[in-house]
Amino acid sequence: MSYNLIRLIHALVATLLVALPAAAQQVTLERDSPLYAEPKLEAAQVMQLKQGATGEVIGKEGAWLNLKTAGGSGWLFSFNVRFQGQKSGGDGGGSALGRVFGPRQNVNVTAAIGIRGLDEQDLKQASFNDAQIKLLDSYTASKQAAEDGARATGLAPVTVDYLGAKK
Repeated sequence: MSYNLIRLIHALVATLLVALPAAAQQVTLERDSPLYAEPKLEAAQVMQLKQGATGEVIGKEGAWLNLKTAGGSGWLFSFNVRFQGQKSGGDGGGSALGRVFGPRQNVNVTAAIGIRGLDEQDLKQASFNDAQIKLLDSYTASKQAAEDGARATGLAPVTVDYLGAKK
């Protein structure tokens, strides 16, 4: 074998040794979570996992993780788990998957959790769902119903000027 081919083989072996630990990451559930057959809410539920259950991440698709547990395999949301073996300091240590999803830190920001994990592929695959729009519309209230509900809980109307409004 040529010297360059031997160096290439050594480089490939070294890369595999580094990448293999990142391919399967142990996680612990932070809350009770359903495990789905596919990475979508409409998929059949495989089983219900309890908080504290552990598993091995064997894949990822958008905000979903493919999890292998003692009871079976399936998909769940990535923000329902905590990756094991990570330092809490957030120094970037741990596996590649661990750096993508964790480590968890005590942060009071929750506004972006609904879009965590969405990428260009998820947006391209999105489709209109008339049933969801109708469900959303069913939550509307008339102005009068909203005002009555607010008064019933002790809230009072307040006038707020527009920014830059002349007084």
